[in-house]
Amino acid sequence: MRATNRLTAKGVASAPPGKHADGGNLWLFKREDGGAQWVLRVTIHGRRREMGLGAYPAVSLAEARRKAEDARAKVRDNIEVVPVFRTDLRRC
Repeated sequence: MRATNRLTAKGVASAPPGKHADGGNLWLFKREDGGAQWVLRVTIHGRRREMGLGAYPAVSLAEARRKAEDARAKVRDNIEVVPVFRTDLRRC
């Protein structure tokens, strides 16, 4: 079984810029300017999608884990969790 809950609240706050895995396809993308986003990678109908869960620190580590678990449950039930944005080319 893969390791989950690898990150800690203190580790997230002091993490250097880059991608940091918490396990279970939950990632923290930290930028050079100090901002960060939580991203969940899921596979839906054979396609990998990335779903934004919110910006850190507005969304804490615990809240990101809860949101990720809710999204994983929806994926197991074949519910599209990542909205697909399409442009209507006929109107252009």
